[in-house]
Amino acid sequence: MGKSAFVVPLDMVLECIELSEADRKAADTRNYVNLRGEVLPFVRLRDQFEVKAAAGKRENIVVVQYGGQKAGFVVDELMGEFQTVIKPLGNVFRNLRGISGSTILGTGEVALILDVPTLVQLAVARDEQMAMHGA
Repeated sequence: MGKSAFVVPLDMVLECIELSEADRKAADTRNYVNLRGEVLPFVRLRDQFEVKAAAGKRENIVVVQYGGQKAGFVVDELMGEFQTVIKPLGNVFRNLRGISGSTILGTGEVALILDVPTLVQLAVARDEQMAMHGA
């Protein structure tokens, strides 16, 4: 996203889908999409981590599952599968909610490893909060 790269542990990924134009427009006012008849809350990583670069022309949702709950992470680009070595976070990122570690990609670029449990809980909580205020 922008110039930021994030890694999602593969064992938590269910699928990756393209965010449709209609869902992109609707996402401005809500944080969920209809995934084959199922409400899927999501976190837009660009917003969560305050990525300043312009959004891409197309966005994707990485659908993850943790603790029996599904959520999506909206990203600009899917880079593929990589073997990574997890590095501990330095003091700068230690308190950054939603990040569990870092790694160095084959390009030499540093990527942050997403804390899937925390982000799934955040997405589900936002969805429940919106439902309560909308009711």
